[in-house]
Amino acid sequence: MAHDLHKQLRPVRPLREPDQYHVTLRGIAAPDGPFGQSIAMARTVADAIRKTSFAVMFNQAASLGAAPNCAFSLTTGADLLAANGLSTTLLDALRHAGLKVDGSSFQPHVTLFYDRRRREPLALPQLLWHVREFVLIESIDNRKYAILGTWPLD
Repeated sequence: MAHDLHKQLRPVRPLREPDQYHVTLRGIAAPDGPFGQSIAMARTVADAIRKTSFAVMFNQAASLGAAPNCAFSLTTGADLLAANGLSTTLLDALRHAGLKVDGSSFQPHVTLFYDRRRREPLALPQLLWHVREFVLIESIDNRKYAILGTWPLD
């Protein structure tokens, strides 16, 4: 589906690789202190999270963010209660641990590519993604993602 959308819309920027597809639950700000200390704290928080696995459903694609760096993403208009619950649990626990966390509202999406212009939303066939784990990813600028930890959902 991603390849078809990219071919149809012909953006200037390339399609992201499938190993970059993810739903960001929470972003942790760059630490004030030693980077390893923040990672250790995030791992401790993740170790304590107990949630059941769930599915997320995407049924549209839309531009998120502002030009010239719009993220063209799979999105949904559905209320994804389990995904929202996991995001909120992580937000509260990470803040309680003293980490600086992105507290913006959670909008489940999977970025397919970046584009210089905003595009009108497109309806898509329903796509289900079964969520069986959550991961801690180091995402710095345009570097390759580094998975720093993985936690299964019950």
